[in-house]
Amino acid sequence: MGTVELETARVELRADGIMHIHIKEGREMHLNDAIKIVEAMGTLGNKQKYPVLIDCGEFATIDKEVRIFSTGTEANIYTLADGIAYHSFAHKLLVDFYVDHNKPSIQTKVFPDNEAAIVWLKTFVKEKA
Repeated sequence: MGTVELETARVELRADGIMHIHIKEGREMHLNDAIKIVEAMGTLGNKQKYPVLIDCGEFATIDKEVRIFSTGTEANIYTLADGIAYHSFAHKLLVDFYVDHNKPSIQTKVFPDNEAAIVWLKTFVKEKA
């Protein structure tokens, strides 16, 4: 388990086997930031796939290039499924638009809080032998 702090986000591999991406409050995420997140996921997760919890701090935004990049295989090389938690009506609108119009290439569900997303994501955690 571990954490990588980036300018716009914190990436953490949790003890329960879920990768958590928290976009920091008031930050605007651009394509270069998204690429750094994928690299951090590979480093933390030893290049393995994990279910991913994504949430945003207040007033955080994600530009169009990131939304497009996030739907493809390059962005999801270390991702089994995305559980996206929203904490404001504005974020809910953005996430719903992303899921409906950008059509992510992996299973993606939207949740009203982190806890509900974690319950769903745990169904993707591989059993340790």
